[in-house]
Amino acid sequence: MNTLKPRKYELEFFIADEVEISSFRDEMASMEHPFFALKGGNTKIREYRNGNITVIVKPTADGLATIFDKDVWIYVISKLQESMNIDQDISRTVCFTPYDFFIKTNRTISGRTYQELEKALDRLKGTTIKTNISYSKEKQEIIGFGLIDSWQILDEKKGKLDIGMVKVTLPDWLYQALYNKKLLKISPDYFRIRKAIDRRIYEIARKHCGLQNEFIISLDKLHLKTGSTSLLKMFRHNIKQLAKKNDLPDYEIRYDPLSDTVIFYNRNNNINLSSYISKINMIKCNNYIINSLSAKKKKN
Repeated sequence: MNTLKPRKYELEFFIADEVEISSFRDEMASMEHPFFALKGGNTKIREYRNGNITVIVKPTADGLATIFDKDVWIYVISKLQESMNIDQDISRTVCFTPYDFFIKTNRTISGRTYQELEKALDRLKGTTIKTNISYSKEKQEIIGFGLIDSWQILDEKKGKLDIGMVKVTLPDWLYQALYNKKLLKISPDYFRIRKAIDRRIYEIARKHCGLQNEFIISLDKLHLKTGSTSLLKMFRHNIKQLAKKNDLPDYEIRYDPLSDTVIFYNRNNNINLSSYISKINMIKCNNYIINSLSAKKKKN
């Protein structure tokens, strides 16, 4: 634990409801690489390799944790980051009311959502990650961890804790990410994104485009990064549909059929995106014409 600052005293738990979130945070490695499944009920072991990075995700009989289950991660680390910003002591064990979680993550409040939260906690506890992405500064290592260490629903009064509070203990790997500043702000509208694949694409855009004007990625590389199990042609169709709607938070999306690439544009930069996109398309069109004429000359 050399990367963590010393704690004055040990906290038994951290009460999340007492902290108001001013901005949401997501963990960077899970934004770049597919830790979470896009569909429920997936019980297959998934192995992802990208360059020198390896991620192996193992499910339980309940299936892999999904991108919607990840809301628990985002909610909890956002609360912890908020407390760190004002120099409050925090703990790996976090307590919160389902009501506060539902409100902050834009969910309906019903008996069904309470049951869904319990199932999500089961999947988070059961899903394990083995990866060489390490936040240790001393050495490179392969590490295995559950997406959460443990969870409990408290049904009786325990000190400051009210009936029905959820108690979650985070894995040390995720706790280390907080102290190593491996989190990124995300839009609160992230929780309004309906489709799992669209949420995943937003994460990738936020991680790679960030505050830049644009980010270009080949379709097959984007397909790999999302962790999608659909065929590439179906994924291409979904990207085209998303580009038509063009309503992702923070980023505009374009699909270029000539190069089979996807381009993300930052909506928040003070530039005329329409003009910028027109210029890019004109350059691509001119290059296409030049290449076509050159090919005809060589043929003749």
